[in-house]
Amino acid sequence: MDVDAATVLAFRLAGQDLAQPAADATAALGAWTIQDSPPGTAVAAVLARTVGTVPTGWLDAALFEDRSLVALYNARTATAILPADQVAAYATGMLPGDDDAELKAIVGPALPDVAEGFAEPVALAVAAIADALDGTTLSRDDLHEALRARLPAGLLPWCKGCESHHARRGVLVMAALHGRLCLAGRVGRQPAFARTDQWTRWGAPDRATAGAGLVRRYLTAYGPSTRPHFAQWAGLGAAHAAALWTSVAGELTEVRVADGDGDGGAVASVLTRDLAALQDPPPAHGVRLLAPGDPLLLGRDRAALLPDAAQRKRAFLAINAPGLVIADGAPAALWRARKQGKALAIAMEPLDGAAAIDPAALQAAAQRLASHRGATSVTVATA
Repeated sequence: MDVDAATVLAFRLAGQDLAQPAADATAALGAWTIQDSPPGTAVAAVLARTVGTVPTGWLDAALFEDRSLVALYNARTATAILPADQVAAYATGMLPGDDDAELKAIVGPALPDVAEGFAEPVALAVAAIADALDGTTLSRDDLHEALRARLPAGLLPWCKGCESHHARRGVLVMAALHGRLCLAGRVGRQPAFARTDQWTRWGAPDRATAGAGLVRRYLTAYGPSTRPHFAQWAGLGAAHAAALWTSVAGELTEVRVADGDGDGGAVASVLTRDLAALQDPPPAHGVRLLAPGDPLLLGRDRAALLPDAAQRKRAFLAINAPGLVIADGAPAALWRARKQGKALAIAMEPLDGAAAIDPAALQAAAQRLASHRGATSVTVATA
């Protein structure tokens, strides 16, 4: 089966609730793709994927009051937002075994003095974090202070920015994947942490079942795709990602994705159960304002989203990247927002060759976003 980039994009829009928006935020978060890195990304992503009213402050309320959602660090060290009843399956799906290569992919930068034998120091660190957070909630600084009393110096490398010895993010990631750390609010300007297995119910499936589930959700949102792209998206080591991918090999069908250069395109995989949806994805209508860090922008084969190399160069900046406007299922413009007081100003940069954006739909999407950024007015102008 051959598919072109436009069909692939349409399939992904449908798989990410961007063609036919979800009924509510929890349904949109069930794709396991939404993160809050940088902060504010999760709210913008849910607004783009839902219809109806999303109350201001809903995310903090769901995370820290009724706890229907959970925030934790994933293998890429980003803050993932999950329905509470799915967080254990998501985290366990990313959990590496005791193999050095699998562990190093996640904790290597966090343990600069460890060259091999990662399993023992990781287990020690996870146990220390679990003990420090047992029955309590700690600010980031208080957690690091507690770990300085529980861990050897080799697991507390010097941080120039903080001018102190403390555990690095990769170690916290491993605790999160084991259900021993999640975000539990804020203390001043710092995040606060609790044990996930005490913060919410932690009913983790076995690693094999969870890992296969992670691949299936990835392919529903980003298929057709490849094993290397899955590894990059998830933040897993190559061998670890390959094992997860292989666990669902019997459920996959290969397709050829045309690249527009006349060389036949690349081979990628899709879930066999999704073939019909890939062949005839539903049309997308309306305007979606996708913020930097939106799940759609995290796909690793960026040419499927923006075939033009010059446009990709402008869209995917390492620093101060713009957002993307999707209009009736196609990329239409880049955008940036600037807030002054209670006014939000959105500057649009239309993409060459893109269709015109419905001004009323664009203004409505901008107004919806503005209310969640504490703005009472919003203007949209072409840069």
